[in-house]
Amino acid sequence: MRPSIKHHIFQQFFLLSLLTIISLVGLVELLSDDLEDNMVSLEIASEKTHYLSMINGTPQTWVTATSLVAFMPDNISDTSELPELFQGLPSPFLGEIETVNEDYWVSVDPAPGGILYVAKETSLFDQRQDVFLFGIMIVAALFIIISFILTQLSARRIVKPLIELTQEISNINPQYRSMRVSENYHDQELYSIATTFNSYLNTMEAYVKREHMLIGMASHELRTPIAVTSGALDVLKERGTLGYKDTITIERIREATDEMNANISAILMLARKQPAAPLYGQILLSQSLQSVVQARLNTHPEEQSRLSITPSEIDHQLVSDTALVNMLLRNLIQNSLEHTQGHVTLRQNKQGLLVSDEGDGLPRNVRQQLEQKQTCPSGATNESGIGLFIVTLICERLGWRIEAGTEAGAGTHLQLYFPK
Repeated sequence: MRPSIKHHIFQQFFLLSLLTIISLVGLVELLSDDLEDNMVSLEIASEKTHYLSMINGTPQTWVTATSLVAFMPDNISDTSELPELFQGLPSPFLGEIETVNEDYWVSVDPAPGGILYVAKETSLFDQRQDVFLFGIMIVAALFIIISFILTQLSARRIVKPLIELTQEISNINPQYRSMRVSENYHDQELYSIATTFNSYLNTMEAYVKREHMLIGMASHELRTPIAVTSGALDVLKERGTLGYKDTITIERIREATDEMNANISAILMLARKQPAAPLYGQILLSQSLQSVVQARLNTHPEEQSRLSITPSEIDHQLVSDTALVNMLLRNLIQNSLEHTQGHVTLRQNKQGLLVSDEGDGLPRNVRQQLEQKQTCPSGATNESGIGLFIVTLICERLGWRIEAGTEAGAGTHLQLYFPK
């Protein structure tokens, strides 16, 4: 399933909010550490000033609740009296020292007549900093939750007009060519999509109207010569001057003319996709097969050895349009013969009619046409592609179904399924 625009918008907005929160938390942590260092430095400086005034030239130590201060004269080399925390530290020194129980900020600086050691306990500052950071984390968590909700709502609000436009487009029925999408969109981008789509529909409507007009004209122009031919045949028959063989030839011409007239009507009906008055009748499939095969062999006698009807105990009796059924069978047979130099067999089975050949199988584009039920041949079309296209249209019209099974070197099997 393809990801939605809503998901992308939510993901980008929430990621941006999350990065902003992390950056702010990190900045607050740095500022908090810097503030702690400055406060401790100020307090140590205050302690130094205070204790420098109390130096008397002897080793001294001062202990308070939060600080430890010591003075060691220069003329005394024994540092055993110096508190353990200060022992071994160089002069000058400034830094944090961690002990088992407490953490101290220690400053060692030369003083008049000796060295002054100052240690300031930082546990109070650390506790305040922990409380402060804990509060920051709570605020950050609340901000993340609020950002999640707001980004969800924002993504829905942004995508909602696009979803509505998509639904409008999907609800357009091709049978009602006057349908259009609404252009009442506040956003310029959606308005442009709607107007462009409506412009496309207007162009297609004009094109379809022109095609329908041309089809009507073609219907008239095609029927006129057929009517003239049929009339001429009637005149020849009424004169009674034809011999036996000429009469047979005239009857074949009449059958071909009637078939051509029926085919033109069927093709125009399929092209217009109009629910014309049905011309249904009882059809015995075996008779239709024999008729279509014989007509094919009359025009292509060289195919006598390549085309056959396999006997079967099943003989479907259909209630359908005779012209459409004959056109479907004729195109199926023609397509199979063109795809192979081998044998083509027609056999009735329980499902319907099976047409098998010994060719290399249907071309890929023709298989896609059948499998995807395309409404028109795609790519380069040939007689075979157009023939199967007509077959799919007739199947759709009659409510039948066709499936193709094909293997390289094993031929093609076209199965027609009749409605039960």
